[in-house]
Amino acid sequence: MYDWFSGLTLAQKVLTGLVAALFLFSLSYLLSTAFLYLVGAGERTESPTDEGAVPNTVRAHSSASASAETTTPDTKLSITGARWEGEKVVVEGTWKGELSSVHCDLLQGGTSGKSTRWWDRSVAAKMDWSRRTFTQEFAPASGGESPDPRARYGVLCSGQFSGGWQMADTAFVEGRPPG
Repeated sequence: MYDWFSGLTLAQKVLTGLVAALFLFSLSYLLSTAFLYLVGAGERTESPTDEGAVPNTVRAHSSASASAETTTPDTKLSITGARWEGEKVVVEGTWKGELSSVHCDLLQGGTSGKSTRWWDRSVAAKMDWSRRTFTQEFAPASGGESPDPRARYGVLCSGQFSGGWQMADTAFVEGRPPG
């Protein structure tokens, strides 16, 4: 073997060394993978999908090792009205479920339009917790732009619910701004 290797040119010796190193690396990889597979085969646990769980459910385990499935909560957010009242837009809506907050945006160009700059953003939605209703008024900001009387307007309201759930609804604003 030594005589064969010493009879090779420098390029052939380098190539032979690289092939031998690659062979040893591959062999060690395959042997270690086979060993880990054989050792860990008895410890494999099935995933919730393998156990027949319904997709899009969350599985919770108590300290007593009992499990229960939790599905999407019964939540809903609806805009019941959006209209011009003089120089302001009034949006009314309802919700179902454990709501944390509601935020509405006024959009010029309809429900998929661009945000407008003329309304006072410091005015938050008013919540009636017992009736599960909200009202948002878009009043002009002092020194702000005026609404375009030729433009169509829409509103987008989104609600943040307990458990991290979020719902949204859109509606066109009835009527036109004064001007």
